Amino acid sequence: MDTSPTPVRPARPADPAPPEPSAPAAAPRTAPPAPAGAAGGGRPWGPAVLTLGAFTLGTGEIMIAGLLPDVAADAGVPLSTAGLLVSVFALTVVVGGPVLALATTAVRRRTLLTGLLALYALGGAVSALAPGFPLIAAGRVASALAHAGLMPLFFGLAADVVPAHRRGTAVARVSLGLGLAMVAGLPIGTALGQWLSWRAAFAAVALLTLAVAGPVLALVRAAGDPADGDADAGTAGGRAAELRVLGERRVQAVVTVTALSAAAAFTAYTYVTPLLTDTVGVEPRYVTVLLLLFGTGGTLGNLLGGKLADRSVTGAVCAGVLALAGSLLLLGAAVAVRPLAVAALFLFGAAYYAVIPAVNTRLLNVASQRARTLALTVQSSAFNLGIAGGGWLGGQLLTGGVALRWVPVAGGAVALLALAAAGAEHRGERRRARAGAVSGGGPHGAAADGTTGAGA
Repeated sequence: MDTSPTPVRPARPADPAPPEPSAPAAAPRTAPPAPAGAAGGGRPWGPAVLTLGAFTLGTGEIMIAGLLPDVAADAGVPLSTAGLLVSVFALTVVVGGPVLALATTAVRRRTLLTGLLALYALGGAVSALAPGFPLIAAGRVASALAHAGLMPLFFGLAADVVPAHRRGTAVARVSLGLGLAMVAGLPIGTALGQWLSWRAAFAAVALLTLAVAGPVLALVRAAGDPADGDADAGTAGGRAAELRVLGERRVQAVVTVTALSAAAAFTAYTYVTPLLTDTVGVEPRYVTVLLLLFGTGGTLGNLLGGKLADRSVTGAVCAGVLALAGSLLLLGAAVAVRPLAVAALFLFGAAYYAVIPAVNTRLLNVASQRARTLALTVQSSAFNLGIAGGGWLGGQLLTGGVALRWVPVAGGAVALLALAAAGAEHRGERRRARAGAVSGGGPHGAAADGTTGAGA
């Protein structure tokens, strides 16, 4: 497996926004028109629309966890077979996302969004109406493919509809929708399934997708289409130029930090329930409350990460990963002191979700306009691979006889690897900023380290 209004600093009209760093293009091309949000005050309702869109996608993805027993019983398959619906969704996102991004390079953003939103709604409807397990799985594959294409488009659209100095906050609002899906969407979907049926839950997501489509497409019309004027899009040369972006060091660095951060978090989170009950000594009936506490911390951390990214993107990445490492190490050390362990769990949620908007904003800044959808899709794949790798690492430790308390410590060690990569990028950006200032870059050159929100 692969997310509310927030106060923001008023823009300072007297200070021009610094230029975004972008990857070198393979050949000269006509520049696309400036997004509406970048040129002016942006669309204040845009981030809220994208929060709702991400909430819809996230709820449709994860609510299956609360519906699996009912799905298995209705479809006449074992619970373990029904559980493959989760694996199929994740695998489709990992593999299908990059393929879809490359195959649709010549498609206008509004057209692509229309098609993918329709596909997501169709996938939910197919699952809701399916007479047997194969069609339920087919509906999940369709939804997963649409999800893989929509989330990068949502992040890119969020960056286009606000001024540059508010980009981190806008990206965080999209991530917020995914966090709210975990905190609210999962229990709502589960409750609806218990009240009516699991089919009603899938049908509700399909209907909500159609309801969200209108405002999202209106936002695209307001923002414009970054593909306009790109004559090379969709050609072999255009696709090759997109693929070259994946070879750029700064893109590879942020994808690496993303994968390592996800691996660090899910080394611990995969086994957080037995950690709380067997090691910390929490009664099972309170685990749900503590997981909600983790989700609440994640919601607050997501908003804080966006705010920090508005000030310094690479600095926000470093701060988030450092907090992630510290909270995981504290969780492992504090298992004998229940209140401290609970506090560490809250900080763990806040720290991990603070990393997400920071790394996504960083990738939007270092990937070229034409290739950022592919880059974000690959980052989503790295995130899901990190989840799988973290779960595998924790499982290997437990199989080898390691005590549960050391599993979050191992996650903290992985987070320290991510911090080393993030710190190297932050120092590199500061060196480039100083070099730009010395060579006469002035205030624009000084923005290369991300200290003014729009910078790298």
